[in-house]
Order: sequence, then structure tokens, then C-alpha cells
Amino acid sequence: MGTVSYSSHVTVVDGSDFKRQQRLVRLTIDQVFRGIDGAEVEVLTGLGDADCGYGFKLGGQYLVYANRSKDNRLYTSTCSRTRQLSEATEDLAFIRGLTKAASGSTIFGEVKRVGESEPTDRLKPVDDIRIIIESPSKRVEVTTNSKGKFRASGLPPDTYKVKVDLPEGLSIYNPERETKVFDRGCAQVEFWVEADTRITGKVFDAQGQPASDVLMELVPMTPGENNAFPVYVRTDKDGKYEMRLVKPGRYLLGVRIFGSAGATYVPFPRTYHPGVSEETRATIFTITEGQRIEAMDLILPARLVERTLNGVVVSPDGQPVKGAVVWLKEREYSDRDMPYREVADDEGRFSFKVYEGFKYTLNAYIEAKPQKRSEIMEVRVSENPRVIKLVLNYQK
Repeated sequence: MGTVSYSSHVTVVDGSDFKRQQRLVRLTIDQVFRGIDGAEVEVLTGLGDADCGYGFKLGGQYLVYANRSKDNRLYTSTCSRTRQLSEATEDLAFIRGLTKAASGSTIFGEVKRVGESEPTDRLKPVDDIRIIIESPSKRVEVTTNSKGKFRASGLPPDTYKVKVDLPEGLSIYNPERETKVFDRGCAQVEFWVEADTRITGKVFDAQGQPASDVLMELVPMTPGENNAFPVYVRTDKDGKYEMRLVKPGRYLLGVRIFGSAGATYVPFPRTYHPGVSEETRATIFTITEGQRIEAMDLILPARLVERTLNGVVVSPDGQPVKGAVVWLKEREYSDRDMPYREVADDEGRFSFKVYEGFKYTLNAYIEAKPQKRSEIMEVRVSENPRVIKLVLNYQK
């Protein structure tokens, strides 16, 4: 527990020489509970937002939970229970009561509902939700109160699974957490639930058979609006798909329409629901919070023809280059899938699975000093693809 007396941005270098910007905070110690000595302590945290940096303010008093790294630095974040002293009444009561506490552990937490477009600091508590807390030797059920909070005390030290049992209309990505508690210790578990908004459907191939393992993509027409972002799932063995926890908005649905991870090897061409290749003819799905939509069946065109693209990496004098790294990127569509990687064998050879008629780019490099690279080569795959030759004729 301490008061912030100094704050600045610093560059931290970890064991792999990776540099990152952090915020260093120095606190004058008001009371120590565990782990440090002295009148002052320095703690590192992120800069804020995506890196989970805690927003310390000069002159503010805080109860700080920190972890010590291998290089003996102390780190904290918004994912810890670090908080302003004015908000730490329960924590302090628990910590100060440990010496007199009876044997047993406590698991506590809360259930909050994420609104359609509300910031996370305005999450609404959800009451009367059943929470199941279970270990190999103990099972306890509790219910959230009017503030969405729950607590189970007197538990034997063990590893517990904590599960939220939601009623119709609410859903969550992961309804179960696992936590370990020690004697006279505690663990906090939080569940952020949402309206059970979903879209389901079936996909068939050109022969009318269920199309399994097809990457289906639901893409907002205005990305980011109401926190709407692309959703993608794969069809099951019966060609069925289900997209859960969809944010309200207007969407397009289909195959290869966004280029999510793995789209490069979807064996069908770009297809928008209801089975068209042009975006202008696509179905626009308008989804509201809590709505469940069952889309019409999607029938895909003929499967793409799979080919093997072979190649060799050579030096400027024509000698094969062992161990060269080769990258393949599909360019048929403006997608967002990653490039795919192979390593040349002892004779400089490599191969990739590709689809006939599609456009790709390839390039190779070898880690050397100086690094050597090839030009980026563009290839459109024919029925009998020619052997590609990549020449390492550029230095970096």
C-alpha cells in the first residue's frame, strides 16, 4: 500500500533483446503486507489500453498487487486487483484478517452483462445467476445477489472449476473457469455475459452434399460500429454452422468474403449468401440484440481443383540453397489470411498446395549476414504448374 511520488515512461529490454515501452511508477510505502522492504518501491505497468497498463496518478494512494519477474522487476496491470485505496476496503479487511482467519479458502466474483454499446466501466450486474464451484472432492452452488456478486467460503484448498449457469437469452464464450486456492487464500472469478444473439445455417456443395469444415465468415458492413467485427466458424460434419454472441449490425455472410485465418485453403471460390459471387447481389443480414436468425441453406459452386506448386531456391550462380525460407501468399482475393511458409530441402526444393486458376505470390530468403532475398514472383496456377525458380539475388 503506497502513494505515487513519481511516474515516467521507460524502455524495458527483456532477455531476447525485445524492447518495449512501459510506465515506471515509484511509490512511497505506507504499509507492506508481503514481498518487499524499504521506504520506496518501483513498479512497472503498461502505458494503458491494449497493454493493460494501470492508470496510476501522482499523489494517489493505492493497494498494489504485483508480480516479480525473473530480472527482479515488479509488474502490475489492470488484470490484477491493484486499485485505489478508497476502493480497497474489502481487500484490506481480508488481508489484515488473515492471521486470525479460520482454515479454509474463498472463491468470489461477479457476473456482469455487456450492453449493446456500453463501455466496460458501465457493465450491469446480473442477479439470481447460479454458480457451480466444483473440485474432485467438493461441490458448492451459490447464487449472485442484487449486485451480481457471489461468494463461497470455507472451501478445502484445491483446484476448482467455476461454472456459470445462464438462463435463456444470455450467453458467454467460456462459461467455465479454473482456479486454484490455498488455505486462508482466495481467488476471484468474473463472468461477462451478453445477449444470446446468433445466426445459424447449413452449407451444401454443388452435388447437394453437406459441406463440412468450410470456413464461414460473417462480416459487418461497417466494421467497428457497435463493436461489430468479423465472426468466423467452420461447419461441422453435417454442414451446419452457428455464430454466437454476434453484435448488432448489418452483415454479409459467405465463404472467402473477408479472408480470415485459414481462408487460403478453403476449397471453394468466393461466395456470398445466398450463393452469388458479387457483393452487390449478396443478402444483407440486419441483426438486433438477442435475435436468433436461421439463414437459408447456402449452396456452394464446384470445388476448386487442387494442384501442387513445386519450386527450387538457388543462388545467383544457380546452386541450390538448402534451408531457405519460402513464403506463399494467395492474391486471388484481397483477403487478410497470413502467408504460408515452407523450408527448402537439401536440394533447395519446396512445394505448396494451391488451387488451379488462382493467383499467388512467392518469395524466399535465407538468414545470413547479409540477408539474401529473392524477388517477389507472381504466379497464376495452370493445369500443369511449371517449376518455380527463386533466385536469392538481393542483399539486405
